[in-house]
Parts: sequence; C-alpha cells; structure tokens
Amino acid sequence: MVAGSVLLVLPLTLAYSAADWRHALPWGVLAGLGEAAYFLTLSRALTIGPLAAVYTISRGSSMLLVWPASHAFLGEELGWKVISAVALLIAGLALLAPGGDRGSTSRAGYAWALACGLCIAAFQLVYKGAVAGGSGPPLIFLISMATSLPVLVVSIRGARAGRLRASLFGHPWLVVFGAAAMTVSFLIVLYILRTHGAGWVMTLRNCSVAFAQIFGWSLLRERPTFRSAAGVALVLADTLLLGTV
Repeated sequence: MVAGSVLLVLPLTLAYSAADWRHALPWGVLAGLGEAAYFLTLSRALTIGPLAAVYTISRGSSMLLVWPASHAFLGEELGWKVISAVALLIAGLALLAPGGDRGSTSRAGYAWALACGLCIAAFQLVYKGAVAGGSGPPLIFLISMATSLPVLVVSIRGARAGRLRASLFGHPWLVVFGAAAMTVSFLIVLYILRTHGAGWVMTLRNCSVAFAQIFGWSLLRERPTFRSAAGVALVLADTLLLGTV
C-alpha cells in the first residue's frame, strides 16, 4: 500500500522546482521515519489486541499529545472545551486499559498502542510544520512514504514475506484500494493543515475511531464488552466536542 501511494502521488510532484524539493526534503524524511515507526508499532499492537481497542488507544493518546504541543509551539487555541474533552479522553483510555475481559487488550498490546499514539502525534506535528512553512502536500507525502518504505520492507521477513505475497496475488484489488484510500486521505489532511491547527485536524480525523468500532463488530466479528464499548464512546465524545472548537 505504501509503495502504491508513492506511485499514485508521483505525477503530482513533477511540477515542483528543485528549491521546493530542498525545502520539503528534511520535513518529509522526518515525517517518513515517524510513519515507519507508526506502521511497525500499530502492526505489533494489532497482533496482540482487538482492532477497536488498539485503534482507539493509539488515536486517542495521540490527541492527548498533539493538543498541548500544538498550543505551546504552534499557537493553537486551548480553551475550556479542549480541557473538558481531554478529561473525557483520559476516562475513555482508562476504560480501554488492560482488564480481565476479552474486549480489552493486554498490557503489552496497550503499551504498543500507546507507542503508536506517540508516533502519530509526532508525524502530525511534523506535517503541520512542513505545510505551514510552504511545502506542497503532494511533495511532503511522497518523500514521507518513500522514506518509510525501505524500513517497512526490511521489517518483512520470514513468514511475513509469505503472507505479503499471498495478499498481493490473492487480493490485489484490496491492496490497490488501500493505497488509493490512504493517498486521498493523507492529501486531504495535508491540504487542510495549511489553514487549520494540528490538534483540530487530528480531532476530526479521529472520527475514524467510530468506523474502526463498526468494522471490528461487522467484519471481524469482534464482540466488545460494555467496558470497552464505553471507552470507545468516551473517546468519540471527545472527538465530537473538540470538533466544535
């Protein structure tokens, strides 16, 4: 999917000048390293815990990190709504912490999901700095994906390589769809980041928590407990509240 995104966005970058490339290169490389770490920590977390819990923990914790940093370094407003929403977020993450039921994830899964959230927050702030400084969204995205790709390739060995080949040849159109969806999603986010704060953009983007819950229920047949469902609901309430800021 990452390689497909590189190929899809490449034509959009041909019109940029050498000066544009020089400006975007350090930002893109830094974002790409964050993306690679994100992919690795997310995949590790998902091998341990269920989709809904892992995705909510990683996305929720990333918001908890992005808002203070965006306020301190990028001048994004931090009012009572933000503070109230952060309180909801903390409560939601507490409910999603490791427990004795099958709807939550293990301690290791929770730790990997939190590490994933840290990576998400880091590259979100890097992307904001890049586009705010004048770098073109397609250029930043191309450099970022191209930087993360070798790291991901090196990480795929042994049984994973066989599963990768099976996915490519067994479900090629799913891979193409995933690459296209990822490319469009990232470009939309990068263009919006040029005029809006990193915390605000990440908050609305994290409405995907609700979709992850729905997909986990309907497609993967995950059955959350009341505790884990309440945790997801609180994180979603946080997202909706911050979206009105």
